[in-house]
Amino acid sequence: MRIPITSASYYATVTLDQVQYIFRSDTDVPMPLIEERHRILNETGKILLEKFEGSFLNCVRKSEKSAQKLMHLVVESFPSYRDVTQFEGKRISFYKRAQILVADTWSVLEGKGDGCFKDISSITMFADYRLPQVLVHLGALNYSKELLEKLLKGEMLSYGDRQEVEIRGCSLWCVELIRDCLLKLIEKKGEKTSGEINSILLDYYLWDYARDHREDMKGIPFHHTRCIYY
Repeated sequence: MRIPITSASYYATVTLDQVQYIFRSDTDVPMPLIEERHRILNETGKILLEKFEGSFLNCVRKSEKSAQKLMHLVVESFPSYRDVTQFEGKRISFYKRAQILVADTWSVLEGKGDGCFKDISSITMFADYRLPQVLVHLGALNYSKELLEKLLKGEMLSYGDRQEVEIRGCSLWCVELIRDCLLKLIEKKGEKTSGEINSILLDYYLWDYARDHREDMKGIPFHHTRCIYY
């Protein structure tokens, strides 16, 4: 059966039963948050039809080759991308899914044409659960004893919980520091690279590293947070 999943008009009207069938599990464990996924598909499809003539490419073109402008356009237009919380009375915006959408657009278009974002280096790593684990494994990040014990027990951290925000925020800053160190090393050695090292490329590398070294990292827990923003 052909499923036009890339058609905005299709997923604007797709039913819950259809979504459950499309994303059916190979095991007895169903896909989590399936009702939320269905709601977001409907919502996103309708917004694409109403604001962007049914095509995300029109959204990309409205950004005028600015990664930041595209990210904010996505966040303003699509509610499910508003990854925002509060920390010590301050508004914190991670925008994980919005940033990875911009990054993947840049990657798929190879940084050319509509994907030639002049400010692509302003995009940070995509703060979720896997990269903190690999950063701890590599010794770039440390968990407190209290937090480590909680994670080893598999306790859930609520979205916006202080420790959840700290893990994501510290991981993001950690990758920025790694990037700065790499740029300084390259400058010190007088070497030239084929392209600028940015946090997107570091995120891709670390994610692949985590996948390839999963067995090595089995003893390091990652945090569990159930939400739509990861």
